[in-house]
Amino acid sequence: MRNRSIAARVSTAGFSASTVGFLPVQVTLRVRDLLIVSWPAERRAVERALPEGLEPADVDGRLLVSLVSFRVEGGRLRGIPVLPYSQVNARTYATWRGEPAVFFLASRVTALGLPARAVGAPFRHARILVRSGSVRAPGLGLSLAYQVGEPTEVGSLGRHEFGLFEWRGLKAIRIARGTAEWKKAEPVEPVQSDFLVALGFEPRGEPELLYCARTEFEAEVPPARL
Repeated sequence: MRNRSIAARVSTAGFSASTVGFLPVQVTLRVRDLLIVSWPAERRAVERALPEGLEPADVDGRLLVSLVSFRVEGGRLRGIPVLPYSQVNARTYATWRGEPAVFFLASRVTALGLPARAVGAPFRHARILVRSGSVRAPGLGLSLAYQVGEPTEVGSLGRHEFGLFEWRGLKAIRIARGTAEWKKAEPVEPVQSDFLVALGFEPRGEPELLYCARTEFEAEVPPARL
């Protein structure tokens, strides 16, 4: 299959399929200090990480692996308040049946994010501290300090996402981001990224950083089984 660029427009329409026995509901999350940290990835590493049926996809002409961190300030799940928590996920980029997608390699959250497992989120617990200017997750071997720079055009990485992950089979979720003002950022110390190494990747060189101070995520849960 010929790889498509992730820059192709991704629909934000939800799925109607349920994985845990009830109809999908809308979840909205208010997010702070969203940071996308990306390195070039070898095709062989991406192919090893993807399940059958997915193909590596380029992001503006490059294969990438990314760490994404943010703080959830709160939100609503069908009228129920969502409590604050922090999250780090590792991801790469793929196509499924010709559609560009984000493939979530692993997702870690602080304790108050774990209830999302009840609606199909593939979360595991970790100690995570996300602040403007730093991300620390000692148990994951993740440490990054950065400074925020000038506004920038976000390109493909900041667009709406069709997300895929493996958890009791291949699942899909469509995630829409609200209005976001993106800025470049730069590391101010060596980046510790053992989390990616444990997943089979070898991040090398200076990563590319994109930062958004505040935005919203919207999605339908539970994720759909493919």
